Amino acid sequence: MPSPLTLPRNVRDAFREIWSEEIADDFTGWLDTRFQQRAVPREEWNEVTGRLDRLENEMTVRFEQVDDRLDRIEDRLNQMDTRFYTVNERFDAMSARFDERFDAMNARIGERFDTMNERFDERSDRIDEKLGQMSEQIDRMNGRILSMTRWLIGLLFFFGTMVTVLLAVVQLTAA
Repeated sequence: MPSPLTLPRNVRDAFREIWSEEIADDFTGWLDTRFQQRAVPREEWNEVTGRLDRLENEMTVRFEQVDDRLDRIEDRLNQMDTRFYTVNERFDAMSARFDERFDAMNARIGERFDTMNERFDERSDRIDEKLGQMSEQIDRMNGRILSMTRWLIGLLFFFGTMVTVLLAVVQLTAA
């Protein structure tokens, strides 16, 4: 049985009909040599496709992990939003109570009101600082996620290119 990397007999016969026997033999010999030099052996092809399958499975797992992490981040952000809404509602309720008290005791609480405003300003500044820090942390995290996404897209592009090249080689050897 002829090697899968050599030309079939009917192709050789067709070249012999077109050209002289010597030229056809030289050309088919040259073509056989080129095919053997450029073709990928079946074992190597199976090994490469096996590796690509493992890489695909690994990338699927990685994407699932990234999705899980993004879901956890989103849950944490939702929890933070809920906490902030609760704090805001509490501040609103406290403000309403203070307004009622200030209306009733305006004369006696003038100085205390100023003191309370200073305390609220300090607390507000602390909250603003914490919110600013959290915003910076979220921005850094977003940058890291963007970087990871770019790397993943680059890797997928690279693997896609590799698969395309390998498919082209297979098509050349099959033709």
